[in-house]
Amino acid sequence: MRLRIVISALIVLLMGGTAMAQDAGQACVDQLAQTESLVDQTVNAKVLDEGDVEEVNMLLDEADAQCTDGDYGKAKETLGKVKGMLKPAAPPAAPPAAPPAAPPAAPPAAPPAAQ
Repeated sequence: MRLRIVISALIVLLMGGTAMAQDAGQACVDQLAQTESLVDQTVNAKVLDEGDVEEVNMLLDEADAQCTDGDYGKAKETLGKVKGMLKPAAPPAAPPAAPPAAPPAAPPAAPPAAQ
């Protein structure tokens, strides 16, 4: 009877550890996706030059590999480096203002009155 209880407890602990590892892995993947989205926005806004874009992409690949390998601490540090490299994207330019309206035309002058 005790053996069954011990085995059941061990199974629960093993399954719980796997679930926590999956949660940490999912959090890592979510952070990676969020950072990639920020990178895309920054690249589309043309804030980064080509050299920085290449370096950011290399760091993203490194973070992806770290998430895959289960090294979540290093992945978080690498993603922090990427976010530090991103300059805030400039807000989109406002549409040009409409030209001022021309003043209304004056009514035609009345012909002189005949006397």
